[in-house]
Amino acid sequence: MLAFRVRSWHLAVPLSALLSPISALAATASPETDAASDSAPEMVSVLGHAARRDGLVPTGSSAATKDDSKLIETPESVSVVTRAQMDQQNARTIVEALRYTSGVSTEAQNGFSTRYDLLSIRGFNANADQYLDGLKLFNGAYYANQQIDSFLLDRYDVLKGPPSVLYGQSDPGGAIVLGSKLPTTAPLHAASIEGGSYGYVRGTLDLGGPIDRGGHWLYRLAATGTNSGTQDRHTRVERYGVAPALSWVPDDRTTLTITGFYQHDPRGGDYDNAPIDGTVLPNENGPIPFAKFTGDDSFERFDRSQAAIGYQLSHALSPDWSVRSQARYAQVGVNYNEVYAGALADADSRIAPRYSAGSEEHYDTITIEEQLLGHVRTGPLRHRMLFGANWQNLRDSYNYYYGSASPIDLYGPYVGTAIPALAPSIDTSVATNQESIFAQDQISLGRLHLQIGGREDWSEIRTRSALYPGTDFDQGDRAFTWRAGILYAFPIGLSPYFNYSRSFQPSNALSAAGTPFKPTTGEQYEAGVKYQPLRVDAFLTAALFHIQEDNVLVSDPDNLNFSIQTGGIRSQGVELEAHADLTRRLNLVASYTYQDATFDKQSGALTGRRQTQVPRQFFSLWGHYDIHDGRLDGLGFGAGVRYQGNTITDNTVEYATAPYTLVDAQVQYQLARIVPSLKDALLQVTAHNLLDKSTITSCYSASFGCYFGTRRTVIARLSYRW
Repeated sequence: MLAFRVRSWHLAVPLSALLSPISALAATASPETDAASDSAPEMVSVLGHAARRDGLVPTGSSAATKDDSKLIETPESVSVVTRAQMDQQNARTIVEALRYTSGVSTEAQNGFSTRYDLLSIRGFNANADQYLDGLKLFNGAYYANQQIDSFLLDRYDVLKGPPSVLYGQSDPGGAIVLGSKLPTTAPLHAASIEGGSYGYVRGTLDLGGPIDRGGHWLYRLAATGTNSGTQDRHTRVERYGVAPALSWVPDDRTTLTITGFYQHDPRGGDYDNAPIDGTVLPNENGPIPFAKFTGDDSFERFDRSQAAIGYQLSHALSPDWSVRSQARYAQVGVNYNEVYAGALADADSRIAPRYSAGSEEHYDTITIEEQLLGHVRTGPLRHRMLFGANWQNLRDSYNYYYGSASPIDLYGPYVGTAIPALAPSIDTSVATNQESIFAQDQISLGRLHLQIGGREDWSEIRTRSALYPGTDFDQGDRAFTWRAGILYAFPIGLSPYFNYSRSFQPSNALSAAGTPFKPTTGEQYEAGVKYQPLRVDAFLTAALFHIQEDNVLVSDPDNLNFSIQTGGIRSQGVELEAHADLTRRLNLVASYTYQDATFDKQSGALTGRRQTQVPRQFFSLWGHYDIHDGRLDGLGFGAGVRYQGNTITDNTVEYATAPYTLVDAQVQYQLARIVPSLKDALLQVTAHNLLDKSTITSCYSASFGCYFGTRRTVIARLSYRW
């Protein structure tokens, strides 16, 4: 299959010659030329193989530079969630992992469903762009989205603001960069089992370390399995995932890592909605029961399979120059059936019409990236230079079906019914191809740090329909994006900065006249300050941002089945975030976000209206305390509070969901304090939404309906390292 698809690829620009295996090389930090300098970058093993286990305070990231850099010297806003924070909070999904991160709205778009990672960054896109080890994770046209289990990952980095210079076509809000679990130089053996609410059961295994005595061969094997009910009492979640990796390190100049990934979700739980009357708005019959299931047991289906294989290869050409390369091939398939409810349709406000939908989708993707990194001096200036070329290709085929279902009594008992056969609505294939070259220079003059980068992208999209002849179309776009930033690192640990950046995103759609749309474009101005105290292990950030997105699609007033490209979205606000390991016992994570994301004056009837499913403000606070002496030695406990402001239910009406505050809690105990032979065994109990508060997280629209939030979830986890 792979050979067939390789022969079918088409490159419109002769740029692919740059992507040959000439550099055959990928992903560890290059040697430093001035290790004694106070501005020499810290070696952060994002793609490397250190056995280091970070605390809750991150100090470096490659998300903003694709080259390991100190956060205190990076003139962009970057948030990091370490493996230690995920373990402490027992974050089982990306939504749970980023709950305490500024600028990222995690709860509004998901409800209690876990089948998709729906997040918005700085008010843009409910499906924020994600990248695994720097390479894009593609999504299909409908329901075939890639999703990697959080246990198979080592960290989350969130780059805020337009990321196109490093990552190509993307939304202006930002990007989420996932870090894989890679082989370690020290032996690693860990396993866990957990269980809790709704019959939840999960097991994990994490093994790694050297294979031979010389440490030239290293391995890592992470695996997880989950089976659980859901709060609707009718659907289940089932998942099995494994991520093996093997590294060859022949010498201190070369590292080759082969990575694999397979994940099967035979069941994906529920992604249900409920009418606005009885959720956000009052209903004469009272609130709709919180666990009300509006689907059908015999019809519901969400079966997703994902597989990928890739490599990361790096080689130091000299003390100052290195090359690296990485590539990944992935395939994703989803079979989906669902019944969902519409707006109330009877005078008694209890009967809702229902509709049925189905989808079969499969796509293959491949991404290749080659990089050349160098450290150069020009007089008093130190340069960290990055040159790269990227090629990514996706071939997607999807069938969408639509039908009806019998109405449902929202206040009556569940009654299963036969679902009529679905009618074909879409049978389409899409092939996308993007090629790009990019360059970046990080310049240091003492404590002054400058950054400038640019990228040229060529994008092609070919859409073919089997049901509607004459609607096929090709779209070709070319864009140049750039960014620049400046930062001064004062010796007291304070670093004010300013940056400007641009983005672009092709729009795969046609106007009523049959004309392809231009790409949406974005630009950001950001000013902020970072603070890393000299005597306390902490990292604090504050940022002010203004983002403008143009060429946004809005409804065509003359033809409601089509769009016009006159809209614009402006998002501006402030973000505050703090990570602190205050003592050996106490650590804190806190964040606050205010964002005003509205349509601008070019958006017709939408002018001045807020984006749906985007809260204007949200904040969070998490603290954890460990006891290391006395009778309670080995005991630890934590608590968190999360607030989300209201979201509007529709762009055309001014109803809004209610704001809410949720409480999380955690307690853990090291069993070795009771049984000395259980030296590295930890018993942990975590509660999300401890007070069991009922919430409506957002509404897709006033007519389509709203989403129930997650009720109280209690999970007990026993983990052991040896």
